[in-house]
Amino acid sequence: MARQRLAIVGPADSVNLILSVAREKEEIFVPVPIIYREASEVPEILWQRTGEADIWLFSGIVPYRYALTVPRWAKPLLYIPHTGSSLYRVFAQITQRAGLPLDHISFDTFSRWEIEETFRDIDQPLPTVFIKQYAGVISAGELTAFHRELWNNGQTRAVITCFHKTCEELSSLGIPAFRIWPTRDSIRAALDAATRVAESMRFLEAQIAVGHIAIDGYENLVREASSSYDVNRIEIRLYEILIDFAQQIGGSVIPQGGGQYIVFTTRGRIAELTKDFTVLPILDTITQKLRVHVSGGIGFGATAYQAEENAHMAHGLAHRQGPGQWMIVTDDRTAIGPLNTVAQLRYPVGVGETKRKTLAKRLQVSPITLDRLAAFIEETAAATVGIEEVASYLEITSRSARRIMSTLRNMGLAHYCGDEASGRGRPRKTYRFASERILK
Repeated sequence: MARQRLAIVGPADSVNLILSVAREKEEIFVPVPIIYREASEVPEILWQRTGEADIWLFSGIVPYRYALTVPRWAKPLLYIPHTGSSLYRVFAQITQRAGLPLDHISFDTFSRWEIEETFRDIDQPLPTVFIKQYAGVISAGELTAFHRELWNNGQTRAVITCFHKTCEELSSLGIPAFRIWPTRDSIRAALDAATRVAESMRFLEAQIAVGHIAIDGYENLVREASSSYDVNRIEIRLYEILIDFAQQIGGSVIPQGGGQYIVFTTRGRIAELTKDFTVLPILDTITQKLRVHVSGGIGFGATAYQAEENAHMAHGLAHRQGPGQWMIVTDDRTAIGPLNTVAQLRYPVGVGETKRKTLAKRLQVSPITLDRLAAFIEETAAATVGIEEVASYLEITSRSARRIMSTLRNMGLAHYCGDEASGRGRPRKTYRFASERILK
């Protein structure tokens, strides 16, 4: 059975520790060590090295939070949690190695509840503590400044941080700083979780994949062709392209007549070829060699019936996106697509589809424009945007963009943020999307 490639991401010392424990799982994983200098490098690492690993394991919650900021990431992400035993070790370093009392300490990342519980476990009264909690990501520089100010004011005698760089910078200033490390027990627990994920992935990879592929507007093509031979030539060329495609994915292709074809393979081969369901090289080949649009729907399932049913649904969704579009529907009825577009989304089919239809109707836009809008909202997140930016991204007029933003404001899905100077021209009106509400 093929081993899964496990990326182990973190500072050098943490990665080396995790690698030493990961040898216990060498029959399951091929470790891929990835070392960073600062946790903020994680998003770029993911984009640059996405093809090097199947599962990504981070040395702690800090790099994991940075990984979560990468949009449309499809591979499993895990991290080694900082447990009470991690704090016990740091307490021992503070009292025994550094000879400092446990009385005035500044923390980051941990919650007050975790700290209080740890002191109860060691039967010690809670000392004076200062805690920097935050949601999402934060820079090492911000945490360094937080701890340094407390030290300069005489409020703390020791610093406990989860950031490698913060620990280094504070130590260089002569401030007693101690970094949280993963313990071997927590590493083993995370590797056990990764093992369960690997087993689940093997099951998913073996799922049946069915592709429904059709020439768009086939009836019009037949009606407008100068002879049936012209149509036959197009079908033959498409069939040859699909044969090459089937060979790439270790599958088979069956002509259905009327410009329609069915392809059979496995989910694992589709995931590999499409780089985790983002790009489909065959679309470029079809565009180059044929003068017709070809749409497709790919469905996954534990049985052929389920896979084919999902393929039909995916093909229907593709048709609604416009000519030449391709969609995927997974075994859990998650729609993915359109493939090969910047506006690609993942959303549940069913209740989510009803809400999408309602929103598209309310905004008076097509499904593909709605998908582009959702992709734009996901990319801009909490940033402010102007009407011209919306119009440019959606490929619509400024007037249409203004109407969409006005409707979103009335629905409470966008907020006016004020005017912003833009060179010598009139100040531009800026808005912020209620991203979580819209994408949900």
